[in-house]
Amino acid sequence: MTIPTHILLGAIIGKVTGNYSLAIGASIVPDFDHLGSYIKSGVIKNPKIFWKTITNEQDPYGNQRGILHNLMDFMFVSIFLILLLPKVGFILVLGWLGHIILDALDKSDYWPFYPNKKINIRGLIRYASFQELIFFLLLLIVYWIV
Repeated sequence: MTIPTHILLGAIIGKVTGNYSLAIGASIVPDFDHLGSYIKSGVIKNPKIFWKTITNEQDPYGNQRGILHNLMDFMFVSIFLILLLPKVGFILVLGWLGHIILDALDKSDYWPFYPNKKINIRGLIRYASFQELIFFLLLLIVYWIV
């Protein structure tokens, strides 16, 4: 999913928990994996290739959704966050989990146990598409309701 969709889900979590900034931050931080991939592959140096890469659902480098998208890392870190900082940790875990769920819903490659690529999840929603816009609008309705 695109950043606006992640931000909106973070805003929903923030509205429910009372901490918008933490929830929104936790819902977008996992995408720092992408930045590492862009730097490693060199696409960040070329604006034209960079734009093509960030607007495409394909992951030609096979590492855009890395350790911050790994379910085992998520579970391990989540336990410590909740034990060490219960209230803050809970919000961080909800934002991070929301991010992972949204990424599993889109058609881009998502390896939940990266760097192990034996399991690849591709959801039903095309990345940066009309489908995602409809999903975004549904989330917006949820935001207004809660």
